[in-house]
Amino acid sequence: MERKVGLWINPLKTVIVSIANKKIYIREIISNIEKQNQSMESDIVESPEENAEKFHDPHSEILLDRYYNVIISLISDAESIWIFGPDDAKAELEDRLRTAGFGARVVGIETVAEMTNRQLALKVQQRFLRKPVTKANSNFVQ
Repeated sequence: MERKVGLWINPLKTVIVSIANKKIYIREIISNIEKQNQSMESDIVESPEENAEKFHDPHSEILLDRYYNVIISLISDAESIWIFGPDDAKAELEDRLRTAGFGARVVGIETVAEMTNRQLALKVQQRFLRKPVTKANSNFVQ
């Protein structure tokens, strides 16, 4: 079975869109980093710099490492991987894929703002199936 994957990633959430047997499968992965940081902190208002730093504390680094490992395990059988995202998480995932021996499967990396699952699925379908998407030929499974 030939499987192609497009995914949108940030440090908090990843949406994986897989195409296999001409069907679209969508899966969301939540990192739990924000939830963990909220439980460790009080109701202090943070500046953008402080907010960015919370992803670099040792506990968050462990959670982030687990998060990337889960994503890699879910896409490791993909023949082609296309990565999207608004920040450094997409490049970090690409680096980890290369380190894990899957770098040759990465067909592109693109900076995009948050997308709905449907928008992402349509973009991935257009890229990998190379045909215009209509309601009649889109098969989404969530």
